[in-house]
Amino acid sequence: MRRLFLPLLILAVVITASVLADRANRAADAGEPDTTVATDSLGTPIVNVRRIPEWLRQPTSNQEFEEALQGVLSQPDVPVDRCLRVHRNGTEIAVENPDSSLTPAELQRFVTVAAVESLGRETVFVTKVVSNEASPVNEGVLEGDIWLVGGADPVLSTNEYLTRFDDDRASTSLDQLAAELAVELRRRGISEIGGGVVGDEFRFSPSETDYVGTVWTETDNADNVVGPLSGLLVNDGFLWDRQTNTVTRSEDPAAMAAGILTDLLVQRGIAVTEEPTTGEQPASAEQILLATIESPPIEEIAQRALIDGTTAEMLFKEVGRVNGLSPASNDAAFGMLITLLQQGLPVEGSLPLDGSGLSNRGRVTCDLLMGIVEQSPEGGIVSSSLKSIRTSSLADCAPAGAYNMRIISADRGHITALAGEMTADNGSLITFVLIANADTVVGTDSLGPCNSVQRSLLEAIARYPDRYGPTPESIAPLAPVPAPETQG
Repeated sequence: MRRLFLPLLILAVVITASVLADRANRAADAGEPDTTVATDSLGTPIVNVRRIPEWLRQPTSNQEFEEALQGVLSQPDVPVDRCLRVHRNGTEIAVENPDSSLTPAELQRFVTVAAVESLGRETVFVTKVVSNEASPVNEGVLEGDIWLVGGADPVLSTNEYLTRFDDDRASTSLDQLAAELAVELRRRGISEIGGGVVGDEFRFSPSETDYVGTVWTETDNADNVVGPLSGLLVNDGFLWDRQTNTVTRSEDPAAMAAGILTDLLVQRGIAVTEEPTTGEQPASAEQILLATIESPPIEEIAQRALIDGTTAEMLFKEVGRVNGLSPASNDAAFGMLITLLQQGLPVEGSLPLDGSGLSNRGRVTCDLLMGIVEQSPEGGIVSSSLKSIRTSSLADCAPAGAYNMRIISADRGHITALAGEMTADNGSLITFVLIANADTVVGTDSLGPCNSVQRSLLEAIARYPDRYGPTPESIAPLAPVPAPETQG
């Protein structure tokens, strides 16, 4: 259509000129007096590129934009190990080392969320409490145990534990489950559990509840950042000291969960005789279902995974399990790659060793990150993971004009990573990803939040298109030329 514009405009001018000339000739033939009055003439002809200044400035604007992007990585303090991809409307305009395998830090959670999207946005995790049908009830006492069966819900929490956070994060209320369980027990005439509460964590392998010393090393800062990883997890697997606001990782998360449910039942008037233990639930045919609770949809849990390492790791394990593998870290990593490959994403060169990005040995590429950004469905889990830069961790260095920019970022002293998109004022969609890894792992904070690499890239993108190329005023139509004065 743009190619036809100029020829059509010229044709219209020619036709108009012909009509006016014909009228003038007819007037002259009729002997009518010439009443033409001298007027100002156009400073810019009708057919002139100044009549379409945006079209005129676009090539120069685009070229200067591309040069600015290339200049981001030419700074002396940019690490040698880095990759960059910037696209305009899906077409690359700046690229460097896009297939290099680099450590993404917490931006690994963005990759985890992309894999989770394939599980279905409305997927939920179910936690249940069952008894054995062989256990009789005598004078209000259930002569046996009850089992708290974990469904690998990453966000099962007590109301008290949630008060340690100042955000409205997704959660499943263990208090609500306990309340419904107490009501059901009373309905069955039970006021006391003659046995105890048994925690069942067998949805995930109980032999790998911790990555410390294997996937995570002492330099990965995982201690008390991510809880133990269990098929039955309550309060992120942390023992919380409310007075000091400190947490300690539980050595037996299933037993801890059983103990918390025991306390909640006692608070609701149900006595429990035995101490909490762990074990496997009875066979399905031998169970009596007493109570269940569903988690929020996985699309809400995924948003919590972006700010909570334990949630990210639990989702990582679930991806491995649903791919027919085990939830062990090596199988979960393989399951994640399978899932991403099935989504048509370029996984070559990427090796996710965990779900949260705490490992310094995990690797992703800019090719993979760009694929995730550009292939995510509008309104999906991944798309919702990109937040306005004005409310992000980089809000303090958000450049002017970045009001349409959405990002996700990670910074760990020696690692910086960034992904996002911006709708420019001319309607162009700019997508971008960046990873940079410094050589030194310990003793540097040069790549912390709002580092020079991030600021330079964000500034270069936010300037597009209005602050590149000639100014609109310099190429706009010229002012009319005054008509010459007539001699009296």
